[in-house]
Amino acid sequence: MTWNIRQGGKKAMQQISDAILFHQADLVVLTEYKDHEAGMGLMKTLKQAGWSYTLSSEPPNKENGLLIASVYPFEAHAAPFSKKHGSHRWHEIYLPSFDLNVLGIHVPNVNETYDKRFFGEEITRYAYRRRNDRAMIVGDFNTARPDEKSSAPRKFSDYIMQLLEGGWTDAWKDIHGENLDYSWFSHKQNGFHLDYVFLSPSLSNHLTDTQFSHHEREENYSDHSILIAEFELFQVGG
Repeated sequence: MTWNIRQGGKKAMQQISDAILFHQADLVVLTEYKDHEAGMGLMKTLKQAGWSYTLSSEPPNKENGLLIASVYPFEAHAAPFSKKHGSHRWHEIYLPSFDLNVLGIHVPNVNETYDKRFFGEEITRYAYRRRNDRAMIVGDFNTARPDEKSSAPRKFSDYIMQLLEGGWTDAWKDIHGENLDYSWFSHKQNGFHLDYVFLSPSLSNHLTDTQFSHHEREENYSDHSILIAEFELFQVGG
């Protein structure tokens, strides 16, 4: 499950917490997480509710980062670039129980401090390194696929096509084909698909379903919908 909780989620943290508990995903990747008091409270709540393994990307003061919460233990891997390039928006882990690599990502927008093209290039490199492993890249890409509607934000979207050309699978498209659905809506009701789960070739055949939960966005807990991907995976040695 991945969800952009909008600027740290401070205005709706109780509802955000309740939504995560309701969906009961084994692995949760939150973008626009902040290490403020409310964020630390959310982490504590998730730990008490069974997500025993939680780790933030340690965003600088007042900046957006990521939080990963898991039912299963994981190992954290450092970002391959420095803080000045926005390493707190890159959160890489490995779950030994499933021999699974997960990259949580929040790609900067074109008008932000950090370089969107740089992030795209780093994602492409990660995908190449992990092409023969069980791996997923998940989060807010701040980018629509080039084959989406013409008004969608597609600047520097070439890296998404490079993922697909490299054998990675867009989990949503794999299940729903050409049916369009959107993960973000503006106050002008412009809808775009900005949140993704991409799967390496050896993981894609374990995908069983993907779905959006729009209720949380429609109730204004966030301006993003929740994206959920389901898999049939067995623990290593199980």
